[in-house]
This record gives sequence, structure tokens and C-alpha cells, in this order.
Amino acid sequence: MKSKRWRDLVEMVAVLSVVAGLLLVAWEIRQANRIAKAQTVMELAAQYNTFNSARFGNPEVARLALMLLEPDKFDITETEASMISGVVYQFHNILWSAQIAYNNGLLSLEDLTKYRSDLVWMLTYMPGLIPEFIIAYETQPSIQNAFVFEPLAELVAKLPAEPLNVD
Repeated sequence: MKSKRWRDLVEMVAVLSVVAGLLLVAWEIRQANRIAKAQTVMELAAQYNTFNSARFGNPEVARLALMLLEPDKFDITETEASMISGVVYQFHNILWSAQIAYNNGLLSLEDLTKYRSDLVWMLTYMPGLIPEFIIAYETQPSIQNAFVFEPLAELVAKLPAEPLNVD
């Protein structure tokens, strides 16, 4: 009888140990997910900040930023047009990365909405980006249904249809 009590006690301790171990693993997984989410947000912010930092560290980039804000005030050279294209693709890649991070559970809808709002801001206050953003959007059909690019889709939908080139 005494042996059965000991055995029951040992079994109960073993079960409690397994449950405690599983709870510890679940807690560690939760912590790892939080770290991954925070790292994703920080990496996306760092990508934006490369442009922002270049603006105060490089006069050419500062001038480029002014061109993006008021393109009608500048005669844009081929080199500057190429730089604008590079800026658009950097921002485009940040936005697409945010969408992919959201799709994989690394960003919340609130976080993704912030990136979508960033695109709205760029399209509103940096009209020099618009032509290149349209090219990026139209040449990449796989991104056209992404939530983060909806403001760009709405802009493209409002554009007049180009007449067909008939020779």
C-alpha cells in the first residue's frame, strides 16, 4: 500500500514536471515571437532612416528630397531621375517587406496600416515620387492586391487610360 502511494506521488510529480516544462516552452516561444516582431519593426524603420539620414549628411540627397517635394521647381537630370527611381524602389521594398511581415504574423494590422499611411503621405506630399511609383506598381502585378499598396491602386485607377498607339 505504501508503495502505491509513492508511485502515485511520483507519477503526479512527473505529470506536473511535464506540464511545467510545456508552460516554459510556450513562454519561451512567446518571447521569441515578441523579439522577432520587435526586430522586424526596427529593421523596417532602419531602412526608412537610411534615406532620412542621408538627407542631412549628403547635400545631393537633400536636394533630391526637395525635388520629390516640389518637382516642378527643378529641371531633373537623368542622374537625378535615376536617383528618384532608386528612392521609389527602396520605399516600395520597405512597404512590400511590411506586407510580407504582416502576412507572416510579424506585424499587426495596426503596424501595416501605419506603412499604408506612409504611402498616402508620400503620394500626397512627395509628388516627385508618383510617376516612378506608378511604374513600379504597374510592372509588378503580384503586389497589386496588397493592402499596403491600396492607395497606389486607387491613384492608378483614377488616371486616364492611355490611348493605344496605332501605327
